[in-house]
Amino acid sequence: MDVGSAVNQGLTGLQRSQTEIARSAQQVARAGTTERNNPQKNDLVEPLINIKAQTQVFNASAKVVKAADETIGTLLRTKA
Repeated sequence: MDVGSAVNQGLTGLQRSQTEIARSAQQVARAGTTERNNPQKNDLVEPLINIKAQTQVFNASAKVVKAADETIGTLLRTKA
């Protein structure tokens, strides 16, 4: 895997986890408003667990991007 590919994979992970966090946050917000009479859609457990899990995915993806950035910097300094 080259460094550019690692950056792309990290960025893809960041985008996907951000999308999932936003989706789960919308579920939480809807549960307290428009879905009051529907117990199945009022369940907050799954969206809250998903937010926590996706936060960890986001942080891991950010570390991948950071490591790739540092590698690129090292390669550029070595080349110069």
